Amino acid sequence: MLRKAGYALLGLGGLLLVWVGVMVTYGDPITSLYTSHEQHALSQRLNAVDRQWASGNRTVSAAESKREAQAQLAATLKREAAAFRASLKDGDPVGRIIVPRLHLTMVVVQGTSEWDLARGPGHYDLQSGENTTLPGMGGVIGIAGHRTTFLHPFRHIDELKSGDKIALVMPYGKFVYTVYFHKVVLSTDWSILRQRPFEKLILSACHPLFSATHRWVVFARLTSESANTAA
Repeated sequence: MLRKAGYALLGLGGLLLVWVGVMVTYGDPITSLYTSHEQHALSQRLNAVDRQWASGNRTVSAAESKREAQAQLAATLKREAAAFRASLKDGDPVGRIIVPRLHLTMVVVQGTSEWDLARGPGHYDLQSGENTTLPGMGGVIGIAGHRTTFLHPFRHIDELKSGDKIALVMPYGKFVYTVYFHKVVLSTDWSILRQRPFEKLILSACHPLFSATHRWVVFARLTSESANTAA
């Protein structure tokens, strides 16, 4: 009887070690199933929003020079970004984030509550406590994501290097940012949202793994923008 109990304990110990190994190497597979389901639903909702924005009327007058054309495009995108931001509610799909270095393509959710981040990377909004702008508005865009649970979108955020590209594909346009810096800060340090003379994107995630005392923060600046090709 004691021998059977010993074997059972050894078996449980072995399973526990396997589970820890999976968590450390790949992240939590159970919560990832939930996030995958939610991402599919969010993607469908975002597709409908994309079609709605593509059917709108965008009027841009003929420009005499490339500089004029860029200025007109920037003004149009800023106006549309403000309108789109005003339409968002907490939990809504915002757009898609694409990070080639991380092999990441996911729908970004409006908000960074526990429920929001369980569904995907979250955009800091007023309800989150820290309100950030949207791409095209010329300010600071903040996006947070998990590293070990819920499909762990930012698990390898520490692998991003200066020069890497991050794209945010919004219903009204596509915005490409280039990474220029990273640092580790306390979880209470909001100086990361400081305004710059350029449009700034920050990605943040808990650091180190399995801890929430600090955050690994990646900084990127806007390097190109274009109108929604479907519009």
